[in-house]
Amino acid sequence: MPNYKIIKMTNMSPMHIGLGRDSYDVSAGALHSDTLTAALASVRALRGKDGDLKQFLESFALSSAFPYCGDTLFLPKPSGRLNVEVEGMEEKDYRKLLKKVTYVASTIWKKLINGEKLFIARDQLQGQYLLEKPEDNFLSPMVSMINQRVAVPREDCKNADPFAFEWTYFRKDCGLYCLLDASREVASEVENLFNELGEQGIGSDRNVGGGHFEVDVKGNFEMPDVADANGTMLLSMYIPTEKELTSLNVETSRYQLIKRGGYIAGSSSDNLRHLRKNTIHMFAAGSVFNGIAPIVGKVVDLRPAWKDGDLHPVYRSGRSLSINIKTDWL
Repeated sequence: MPNYKIIKMTNMSPMHIGLGRDSYDVSAGALHSDTLTAALASVRALRGKDGDLKQFLESFALSSAFPYCGDTLFLPKPSGRLNVEVEGMEEKDYRKLLKKVTYVASTIWKKLINGEKLFIARDQLQGQYLLEKPEDNFLSPMVSMINQRVAVPREDCKNADPFAFEWTYFRKDCGLYCLLDASREVASEVENLFNELGEQGIGSDRNVGGGHFEVDVKGNFEMPDVADANGTMLLSMYIPTEKELTSLNVETSRYQLIKRGGYIAGSSSDNLRHLRKNTIHMFAAGSVFNGIAPIVGKVVDLRPAWKDGDLHPVYRSGRSLSINIKTDWL
């Protein structure tokens, strides 16, 4: 029965995760595992440990960041048709509501991945969230808000340029967490790096307090043993190896591909931060593959073609954190 360490990001300040383009009016809707691992690697490199970054990234698997509220952990909805029935509603009506769901409370999520059919009340469906029990006054753990800001040029002859900036705010006792699969020694280093990352911040505008957090590492998340599993679900971003790609059965799977790229924001050299990484498509958390063949993934170098001796490798981790599930649509 797999057990993963729970790393909670608490007391989170407003956060903005860029989309890899010169636009601040939209923040990414999720904090993906490859962003987190790249940020941890950047912190590690600033410590002077930059000679074995690829080996470090290959030594653990980290999930994407998912929301929590109090003691309730949410996990991504498995891609495909949910085996859920809403009491007192026609199927054609509640299917529209189920399509909006992004996150499922962990207690009933474990039942879903074990192939159980759920019978729920209407008030358990709250927008993007499928709750453990009905709630009339449920508030989303995260709220997005667009603020007006002004960019003041350094040259006096130029006018100030107003722009819109989207922040993601977190309610009291709510935030993000991720699951870590690593040896005890590596887990200890990752936890220390998370603490430093919380002090430095993640995302845009860290110099004005954006993306800062504290770290709470408590307990493990125990995955259920799924009998007669017929699928594999991702909890992280994933880049398959060539060998793995032949066994994914993508024609009969349900998945989302996300294009990843953006600037080399984590470089210690200011003159390199204007460069864009090479882009790559990755399978997103929540994707479900037909079959239970083991998948591990790989770390890739997205270093752009640029003739500069100071340009270092730009690693992106596509190491998979995945679980076996049972579903009736495969």
